Formats: sequence, structure tokens, C-alpha cells
Amino acid sequence: MNRQIRLSTFGQLQNRLKEFTGKKINIVLRNRKVFFGELKTVDDTLLTFEDMRQEIFTVALKEISEVYLDFTE
Repeated sequence: MNRQIRLSTFGQLQNRLKEFTGKKINIVLRNRKVFFGELKTVDDTLLTFEDMRQEIFTVALKEISEVYLDFTE
């Protein structure tokens, strides 16, 4: 069975995002740009991820509109 998890509030991002370290996630920024990559690190204000071109990005949590990921149970 496939499931999707969506985190769309600042509190959800702060509280749950660390659970998905090492997983592939989709990040939707407030300016509507979308990124896909592996979540590397998360702290109270920033996340770092590696995209499919192996480039490392850091994003402020306050700039994120939504994070979602698909997984199979």
C-alpha cells in the first residue's frame, strides 16, 4: 500500500521532519518552486537536502509551504 505524508505548518515541519532524514522528499517553497531530493539534516530553523544532481541546498523552514513524501507500507 502506498501512503503520502504532508507537512504543511511550521510546527509540523519542526516536530516531524527529522523522522524523514535520509528519505527522498518533495519540498514546495512559498514562491511555488518545487524541489526533490534526500533530506540530509534538520534543525529548528533550517533543512539541508541533496537533489538528484548531488547538489546540496539549505532552506529556511519559514520559506517552506509544504513537504511531502510517498512511501510503501
